[in-house]
Amino acid sequence: MTLRFSNLVLKPASSIEIATIGYSLGHGFNQIPLNQIVSLQTLLAPLSLDTSIGYIEVLNRLREESTHPPLYFCLTHWWFNLWLQEGELVTLEIARSLSAIFGTLAIPSSFMLAWVPFRSRLVAHFAAVLMALSPYGIYLAQEARHYTLTVLWVMASVICLTKTIKLIEQKTTVPIWLGLVWIVINALGIATHYFFVLALGAEAIALLVFWWFNRPDKPLRYFRSLAFAGIGTLAAAVVWLPLIQGISDNQMTTWIATSYELNEILLPISRLLAWIITMLMLLPVEGTPTIVTIISALIVLTVLMTIMPTLVGQWSRIFATIQTRSMMTMFSGYLLGSLILFLLLIYVMEKDISLAARYHFVYFPLVILLVAIALAACWHQGLEFVSNHSIWLRVLIKAQMRVVIVVLLLGIMGSLTVINDFGFQKSRHSDRLAAHIQKNSALPTIIAMTHETHSEIRELTALAVSFERLDPEPSQLPRFILVNQQPTAAEFIASDFAKTLKPVQQPFILFGVNLDISDSNLKQLGCERDKAVDLADGGYRDRFYVCSN
Repeated sequence: MTLRFSNLVLKPASSIEIATIGYSLGHGFNQIPLNQIVSLQTLLAPLSLDTSIGYIEVLNRLREESTHPPLYFCLTHWWFNLWLQEGELVTLEIARSLSAIFGTLAIPSSFMLAWVPFRSRLVAHFAAVLMALSPYGIYLAQEARHYTLTVLWVMASVICLTKTIKLIEQKTTVPIWLGLVWIVINALGIATHYFFVLALGAEAIALLVFWWFNRPDKPLRYFRSLAFAGIGTLAAAVVWLPLIQGISDNQMTTWIATSYELNEILLPISRLLAWIITMLMLLPVEGTPTIVTIISALIVLTVLMTIMPTLVGQWSRIFATIQTRSMMTMFSGYLLGSLILFLLLIYVMEKDISLAARYHFVYFPLVILLVAIALAACWHQGLEFVSNHSIWLRVLIKAQMRVVIVVLLLGIMGSLTVINDFGFQKSRHSDRLAAHIQKNSALPTIIAMTHETHSEIRELTALAVSFERLDPEPSQLPRFILVNQQPTAAEFIASDFAKTLKPVQQPFILFGVNLDISDSNLKQLGCERDKAVDLADGGYRDRFYVCSN
């Protein structure tokens, strides 16, 4: 818990976190006026608590403006009402704390995920420790999003699958209550994130792999229970079909389109491998000097090349052991199945979900589990080595134990890397940009951003949150405008944007943030650009103008 709550508000709010807060409060973003100059308070209005808004409004808002199912947003609505009074602004600490709590619960859940199939305290403890130290796990936990809750549903569903397979191995009929629990968990998983269906697909592949390699006697006796769980889960999924159908064509998902350019075609595979590595270890690679980034990457790659032969050797030995073969087959089938599904989405359905680390929660718990199994075997062998040799040899730690120590050490360093913002940084540094704008605002300031979808409204709201956290004097607060049209050069002076700026008392400063209006057009309004003031590392296309006639 300490790691997940450390520096919880260090990173600025992202656009998707703003969406979580606004939709959970039952507010939308479409009420923000376009082509009008608005105040900071107007942009922050969707982030304040209105106790008269209930769960029905939350559901309606999600249906109108979002592409996500409602469970986490309803839980967050309850969470906000628990901590806030009428009219209070949601803080990042409150918004992220619920996700951090679910992320903390993933630690004992990992223990259970390992304990149910193997009944080994050593394996279970290693799974819990790896989950506690996982840089990727901490990254998910410090986002005001629904991914940590979905991870819990993934683990719970896989535990049900594991219990089912163990009963089949024991030639015992699967009880109805287990099927019902499995259906409920799967339904809750789909109601939290639609990508949970990828976990269900991976479970189906894992079950087929287990069936192929084990061929249980009298398979029909188990088919009824499996069919019951499968049909129940399918019914829970079908409920969401009317909402899911339009998601792939939604303009909010166009950013994940797959690129088939020759120099980019293999990048999704390399990103998949990178996200898997960060589930276990990470060193400072962002916000650091280039030489530090290179050294960190080389250390991680060197460690991986050193420890992989040992881990692979342990997995091979465990596969060869009759008592653990079926479970290892099933877990490996799940991991490989989920990766195959990801590649199908990327290369067949043309949705490059490798672009965002957060989507890889589907197989995250299984990576932790499989590595925990190998580390437990390494540690057990190391203890046997130490106890069977002379006192002088005990001073030397056997190679297997060194592997365990190195993995845990890099896990600790990776968790510190994430909580200190040297890994998994936000793509847009609204805190840096807000401080930069405030520093260079000797005159009244207007911030302009091009509007295409309500994603830009949320981006501007995130910037407004960063300004609010600076706690400036009222006279230092900028004003904002969302530009809803891209006029041609000939039409520019007559455009709504030009008309909006015309009455503004001059001189004033205009900061264009992702503003798709050319310098030549702005020059017609008397706005001269000063490139020396642009912020190089904010993640935005920001441009500084002084406007006067």
